[in-house]
Order: sequence, then C-alpha cells, then structure tokens
Amino acid sequence: MARAPAALRLVADRAARALAVAGGPAAGDGLAAAVSGGADSLALLHAMRTLAGPRGWRLAVVTVDHGLRSGSAADAAFVVDHAKALGLDARLETLAPADLARHRRAGQEGAARAARYEALWRAAGELGCGWLATGHTLDDQAETVLLQLLRGAGPDGLAGMSVRSGRLLRPLLGVRRAETRGCCAAVGVDWREDPTNAEPGPLRNRVRQLLLPLLEELRPGAAGALARTAALAADERDWLDPLVAATLADTQAGPEGPGESGAVALDAAALAELPVSLARRVVRAAARQAGATPPDAEATARVVVLATQPGGEATWPGGRAWRHAASVVLGPPAH
Repeated sequence: MARAPAALRLVADRAARALAVAGGPAAGDGLAAAVSGGADSLALLHAMRTLAGPRGWRLAVVTVDHGLRSGSAADAAFVVDHAKALGLDARLETLAPADLARHRRAGQEGAARAARYEALWRAAGELGCGWLATGHTLDDQAETVLLQLLRGAGPDGLAGMSVRSGRLLRPLLGVRRAETRGCCAAVGVDWREDPTNAEPGPLRNRVRQLLLPLLEELRPGAAGALARTAALAADERDWLDPLVAATLADTQAGPEGPGESGAVALDAAALAELPVSLARRVVRAAARQAGATPPDAEATARVVVLATQPGGEATWPGGRAWRHAASVVLGPPAH
C-alpha cells in the first residue's frame, strides 16, 4: 500500500494526538464523519480514513443539504459520490423548512446549526455510528474566541470548542485551515467552496476575512495564541466543574416553580451568599439542567440579581428565570 502523502500524515497525526488525549472511539466502534464538501471536512474524512484501519473503527460519512442556497444539493451529492469512491457507506440528509422552524427561537444561523446536528446524529445512528466527528480547525477555534470576546463572554465562553463533547469529536482543532487545503491537494480531491462564507454580512465572516488576518499581520501566530487561550480556559472550566456541580446540588431548593415541569429552583439566600463568579457558574449549570440555553454574561448577571430581589424576571434566547417566593427558578422560554 502506498505511503500516505506528508500533508495527509500531518493532519492525521495531529488528529490522532488530539483523540488520544480527549478519548474517542474504541476498536469496533462506528464513527461518522460529517462532511460538507469543504476542504476542512474532506481533510477530516481522509485523516479519519487513515486512522480507522489501524484502530479498528467502522468509518462512515454523513452530509446535510440545508436547501438554503443554490448548489447545496450538488455539494451534498459530490460528498456521497466521493465517499462511495473510497468504499465508505454514506448518508445524505435533506432538511425541510419544518426542520428549521422547530429552532426558530435561535435565529436563522442557530436554527440551521441545530437542525444540521439533529440530522447528522440521526444519520449517524442509522449507519450504526455512536460517534460523530466534525472538521472544525484551529482557525475556527480562534474565530470563536474572538466572537466570544466581542460578545463579552466569560471564561467558559473563551474556552471555545472542545476536542470531545460527549460523543461529538473535533479532531482537527490543532490543524490550520491552510493545512487542510494542503491535505486535500495532496490526495487529489477538489473541495467545494460555500459562497455564503464570502458574504460580508455575518459577523463570523467579517472576523474571518478582516479581523483575524489583521491580528496575524500585527502579531504573527495570533490564531495559535487565541487557540491556546481557549485551551487554558477549558482547563480551568474542567477543574471547576465538580465544584460547580456540588454547589448546585447544595443550593438547589426543593419545590420547582409553579406549573413548570423540569424547572430548577435555587434557594435565593444561598445563591446570594456565593462568591459572584461561582454564582454565575451555578446559574448557567442550573439553566442547562432545566433544559434551557445557558444565559450569556449579561443575562447571567440579571439572574444573579434576582437572588436579592423579592420579584422580577430575566429572559434570554432559549431560557428565562424568575423569582418565586424564596427561590430563583430557571427554565425554558415561556410558550
């Protein structure tokens, strides 16, 4: 068997090291690679294919057609054809307007993302894969950190993305976008460009096109430094998580809010006595436990204030909190 090109080995080796630290599929496990047709996801596919054989993984490919732009169906068909040419099982999921409508509270971009992951996991399950891998790169991580800074996020937001989140894997977080393109060129595959990535409107696009290149010009290696910031923040978060879980259990009040099945009630006096940084983390953990979207920094501050107020309410996209008697109650948005 021919030796893999150096550019592919580079991507595969970094992915292997990331998965070795984070944990991932065991021999015999099924792994679905989420492939859009772009250079990052195609590099992911070829890197996972390089690793799958020696590790005994069952590799498959899943792709999603959002139907939100012309050419998306052709891109999805290209992915399926490429996977089959490599001898891999592939599954194409096509989203309907109703799939996006279920997540309309998250906005257009958030709805598309939520619907995409629903479809990816559904397809992975149908292929017998318990793991899903995406092609997020170091550049994506740097962009995420910058976006979180611009939103005024706290340390958890600056932690960005993790290599492993449950059964979701991001093996390429240590790989530059230019290296994924080099990998694709080395294996002789032409990737597809999503024209919406070049549109000037979305903030992430402007960060990608303007801000990050400027930072690299001012300080070469800026993207790597931002990714290291994310890794340090993630280490701090992981160290604090057990403390937050224990404090949430101690702070939780008995009865939930009236008529709110699944809501989480916190003892207001106990919450008010916590150091403010710990109180913020407890509030966000309580929101997750209640099935709500964790509040951003501004909304979290409003929830913490409820601990010292006899009444009031705080809302944010994907969740809300209110004062009920001696408790601060968190739950999903009101319908």
